[in-house]
Amino acid sequence: MKGRRLESVGGVGLTDTELLPSSSTNIAILGSRLRRRTLGLLTLSLFLAALLYSTITRYDPFAIQPLILSRLPARFRPSYKSPPTSHNNMSAAPVKRTAAVIFSHGLGDSSAGWSFLAQQLGSHMPWVDCFPDAPVQPVTLNMGARMQSWFDILGLRPDAPEDEKGLLESVKTIQSLVEKQVQAGIPSERIVVGGFSQGAAISILTGLMSPSPLAGVVCLSGFLTLKDKIKQLQTPHASKLNVFWGHGTHDPVVQYQWGAKSVDFLKEDLGLTNVDFRSYPDLVHSASPLELRHLSEWLMARLPNQ
Repeated sequence: MKGRRLESVGGVGLTDTELLPSSSTNIAILGSRLRRRTLGLLTLSLFLAALLYSTITRYDPFAIQPLILSRLPARFRPSYKSPPTSHNNMSAAPVKRTAAVIFSHGLGDSSAGWSFLAQQLGSHMPWVDCFPDAPVQPVTLNMGARMQSWFDILGLRPDAPEDEKGLLESVKTIQSLVEKQVQAGIPSERIVVGGFSQGAAISILTGLMSPSPLAGVVCLSGFLTLKDKIKQLQTPHASKLNVFWGHGTHDPVVQYQWGAKSVDFLKEDLGLTNVDFRSYPDLVHSASPLELRHLSEWLMARLPNQ
């Protein structure tokens, strides 16, 4: 007689005849089924966790990653490590600093997320070593979650309201770092500020508003803010600012068109004539080896060894 369906046990649907202890054979079969199904569910859970980790670490739309990863077990969270310090030249004389590159991370990231640039570019440019951290604050776009952010994000559209106060406060932070480099003996004309995504937005504002001319600005997957006020905020020498702007054509976060229109605004409305805009086919919201190679070449041209 066919058994009727009962409530699932541990997620496994059983029938009343399967539950009847009519023989030791039936009990053994039942145990075997439970073990196989439990193992299958466990394997599926691990696979889905790994898939989730892979997806959110590759595509991180405005730092949704910190919200999701905070709810994953520690073993599924990525670890950010600073580049290892080389001890091969412990007896060598310290390298004289003749330039500086200040690079700011994106929303939800930290200085460790981009400090690999120091290792990658260090053999040619040992002064690429300043990676500031944004303050931890609530982000409206991420449901008010607190994370490292240079300013509040209120929307994903170019015409979304902007956190002017937060933007200008972060510009002052980067300007203070520039001033420290100047006080250490490095001319402002030998200082580059740059960043990725939100850090790029702060960097281009800093370059346009800098009271002293800079060597240039690096914008990776960035966007221009305060368009209604930037003409009043920019300094007289801003039109001569050198800019490297790299953007992926498949960026789902800061869309390519947003970046391209920002570059057009720099050229047509603000009169910048030295903007090097590079497009990277199929690149999403990240940096590619080709883009970093182009960046290295651009930096070497702006900051030749002295």
